[in-house]
Amino acid sequence: MKPAFVFAAVASCIPLVACSKADADDGSSRPYKVGVVDRGEVRVIVEETGVVSPERSIVVKSPISGVVQQLYVREGDRVQTGQVLARIVPDMAQANSLALLRSEIATARIARDNAKRDYERAQQLSAIGGITLADLDLRRVTYEQAENQWETARDQLQLVQRSGVTAGDSTGSTVQWARITAPAAGVIIGRGVEEGETVVGGTSAFGGGTELFTMADLSTLLVKAAINEVDIGKVKKGDPVALTVDAFPGDTAQGVVRLVPPAARLQDRVRVFDVEIEVTGGARVLRPGMTANVRISGPVRTGTMRVPVEAVLLKEGKPVVYKLSGSGPQPVPVTLGLSDLYYVEIVQGLAAGDSIALEDPVAAVDRARNPARRR
Repeated sequence: MKPAFVFAAVASCIPLVACSKADADDGSSRPYKVGVVDRGEVRVIVEETGVVSPERSIVVKSPISGVVQQLYVREGDRVQTGQVLARIVPDMAQANSLALLRSEIATARIARDNAKRDYERAQQLSAIGGITLADLDLRRVTYEQAENQWETARDQLQLVQRSGVTAGDSTGSTVQWARITAPAAGVIIGRGVEEGETVVGGTSAFGGGTELFTMADLSTLLVKAAINEVDIGKVKKGDPVALTVDAFPGDTAQGVVRLVPPAARLQDRVRVFDVEIEVTGGARVLRPGMTANVRISGPVRTGTMRVPVEAVLLKEGKPVVYKLSGSGPQPVPVTLGLSDLYYVEIVQGLAAGDSIALEDPVAAVDRARNPARRR
């Protein structure tokens, strides 16, 4: 995890603003670095890493258990809604269930036809007084029950067929098989099986079924970055983001913060927020699963009063800056505003042009008097 602010590490790279002015105050050489309060820009930058992922992905499973007979697509293929992806031959239990269902449909149809003919004859006899009305009602009820049983069995078969299971094809084969089709348009980004493998149906209670394919809509890519809780206050929805990947070091993709979650999660004993970034440009350099370097541009203050970050110290838990005067460096309580890698905004406590120490002057004097403590 990249820290958003590193005070000590950048101390040596901070330009010593107006050092000559500070030295000219008394002409003496000090054992600590000095600077001056000036006005300029404070630009908040939060840096982190994130993982590229599609906005929407779909896992395709087989509706039945069986053996993969044929695969029609592979990773990288673009498919349309309803396109056939694979063919599955049902296992023995599935095949027997389908055969039994077809047998039940045939039996129900025969029973319905017989009951219909019996009811039609009863209607003719009733017209000439050959049977009683009670007998006619009995035959009518028998016919309606047979009709209902046949429709129920037929609906069950249609439900199975809608899941892709069929029997026979244009070649005259009567082998049962399941046709796996694409539920939506997208790109195949993962294939979990090979031809000849046994798969478990998606309705199975054991593991939820075998994943055949993973499809994704690559028209919209997202990057999810775990932002430290210390920095989350510097990130808001709509902030522009620069995205780079190690595979294409010279290219930069653009994005925008789409979601700042309301709750944190624990990662390696650190509270982080999974900020969601939508890629808005340069997506050609990004691939799902890549690690992206995220650079979020936060608030910017221009013409604000500022000091180098190493000038701000904590004394009794409160921020202070050592101001240089005729009586020596004195700690001055300050109210801080924005902070970036180099500067901290001073809201109250100092004035532009004040000479300041860029480190703890007490510790610096002590080191100068005791060279052995410089280690």
